[in-house]
Amino acid sequence: MLIITGPGRSGTSLLALFCKELGFDPGGTWHDTVDAGLEYPPVVRINNALLADAAATGTTDTAAAAQREPIAALDYGVIKDPRFTYHPSIIRVWRAVRQDFSVLVTYRRPEHTIASRKRRATDLMRGINKNRSGDDVRQELADTLEVLLDLQIPHRMILFPQMLERYDEVYTALRDLGLEFDKEKGREIWGRIIRPDRVHFRPEDQSSKSTRRFGFWPGKK
Repeated sequence: MLIITGPGRSGTSLLALFCKELGFDPGGTWHDTVDAGLEYPPVVRINNALLADAAATGTTDTAAAAQREPIAALDYGVIKDPRFTYHPSIIRVWRAVRQDFSVLVTYRRPEHTIASRKRRATDLMRGINKNRSGDDVRQELADTLEVLLDLQIPHRMILFPQMLERYDEVYTALRDLGLEFDKEKGREIWGRIIRPDRVHFRPEDQSSKSTRRFGFWPGKK
């Protein structure tokens, strides 16, 4: 099983959409109001329960016991949820139950993930700590990587929005993590779902001072 995760608004939905177009349905639905989605509701419920327990008690012991069976029963080749990065105990709980997953982590400059969330604040900010800073997002990512390394979980990291122009890196990361598909078929799908001017992000290019924008279908992010 491949887990796609990363800070919100960092390309996890694009990768989930790509996997779905390849025939690896991650579950869930697309939400036009936030131009994102494909999070399988049972996965969201599991991770929300773990987060709530961690917030209330400082541990995930109680929730972990209750969520063991749902985690074990999950039968999807690909799942996507940014919540895997929100607390280091989440991946530890999943690893204690299952040994059969790898993780693809996306990364976007934290200030841009926060700015993107604020652009969709009416629909997107529910249930999210609105006071999270760029340093908070960086710490969450550092904690996630530490757990992945400590538990020796196969993983790769990919940058957003740079990945939009680096299909070969996307293909290699997915292949290395166990997703088998035809490279040229994937290239055609990748080219079809990527659209300019859909992501409000201007990548810094110190050499050319580029003002080019990047994006993907179906909506602005």
